[in-house]
Amino acid sequence: MLRRFFSTTLGQMSAIIACSSVATFVLFAGILSYIGSPPTPPWPWPEAYRIATVANVLRKMRVADRPAAMAAAQTQNMSLTFADFPRPCEGHSLDTREMENILRANIENADTLMVLGCDAESSVSKFQVLVPLDGRVLEIRADRVSRMPLRFTFPFLTALAFLCIGVVAMSTWAVWRVIRPLRRLSEKADAFTHDVAVVEPLALQGPLEVRRAAQAFNRMQERIAGFVQSRTRMLAAISHDLRTPLTRMRLHVETGREDTMRPRLLRDITLMQTMVDSALSFLSSGLDNETGEWLDVGALLSTLCDEYEETGARIRYDGRADIRVYCRPNAMQRACANLIENALAYGDNVVVDAVVENDEVLITVSDDGPGIPAQRLEEVTEPFVRLDPARAQRPGSVGLGLSIVAEIVRAHGGRLTLENRRPAGLCARIRLPLDAPRSA
Repeated sequence: MLRRFFSTTLGQMSAIIACSSVATFVLFAGILSYIGSPPTPPWPWPEAYRIATVANVLRKMRVADRPAAMAAAQTQNMSLTFADFPRPCEGHSLDTREMENILRANIENADTLMVLGCDAESSVSKFQVLVPLDGRVLEIRADRVSRMPLRFTFPFLTALAFLCIGVVAMSTWAVWRVIRPLRRLSEKADAFTHDVAVVEPLALQGPLEVRRAAQAFNRMQERIAGFVQSRTRMLAAISHDLRTPLTRMRLHVETGREDTMRPRLLRDITLMQTMVDSALSFLSSGLDNETGEWLDVGALLSTLCDEYEETGARIRYDGRADIRVYCRPNAMQRACANLIENALAYGDNVVVDAVVENDEVLITVSDDGPGIPAQRLEEVTEPFVRLDPARAQRPGSVGLGLSIVAEIVRAHGGRLTLENRRPAGLCARIRLPLDAPRSA
């Protein structure tokens, strides 16, 4: 928890300020403890030390010698007199009680000692100390002189200068550390507007928020570059493949007879329409305007197999009859149909299966065709990738069938895998999570 906090901008700024403050305090304390410039003690120690010393000395002296000692001890801020019935002041405060406790602890036989404040505005600016001494009362009136105004000495100025320089330096470093990755992100984004090709990903540096922004930018850059690349490849593939039917149509019009030209033109137009429809299907993947709902995948696959079997295909469904998945029905039907058509195009016998395995729905479409070279199993799921035999056997194919299946499965939170069978054939597997409502 603490590690995560200190990886954020707030945590790092807090740590920097705390460390600089501790360092400043340590140096400040070291400078003020310098022997050549001791600090002034706080209240009430200066006054209490003087009064306790005078009272203890007078207590031990002879009565005849006390007047001379009292005269020598008096200063501008403290007067001493003996009185039989002194007139006590009326002020009391926490400071006078603190002084009273200290004097009682440091003056012999002074349990009845009293400290009173004599200033109407502040009870401790001028205070009175009454000390019982040999049947009389020693009255001491003094001014509070401790806690003098701060002196601008060299140690103080040095500590203050270090504080300012330290805070400025640490703050500058902190701001620079945060701004540097943001500047790189800005430069990378500006460069990406001029060239959408995927370049080196932005390094994940700085606080947690900046690293998240850089990671999001890298993902966005990769997606946009992939989007542009796939669309460019699509246009190139369609442009290339449309040349053949367009050339044939031109030749038919120029050299063909009218009675044979019509069916050939219709065949080429159908071929071109198939290519265009495949490209448009890949662009939408059938997901844009369709809402999700619960679908019996077993019933769907069984129905598809029956429909293809009625056309003469050798296909069967061996899976369960009741497997419910939350998905987009039309898109899922299209993905399964593409896999079945692909299997029927290259194999004589096709087996479709569906089971629930490890909290996943596993759909399998197997054929006995030639399979796919092992080094190209992952490549064929990319858009516009076609094997040479496929182009010859399936006119109108632009290499988007498996790409569309992979896109639909990925949008449902699943994955598509291809695997060669032994001794021959291909096995295509779709894995969908049972918690598909969140991923769909």
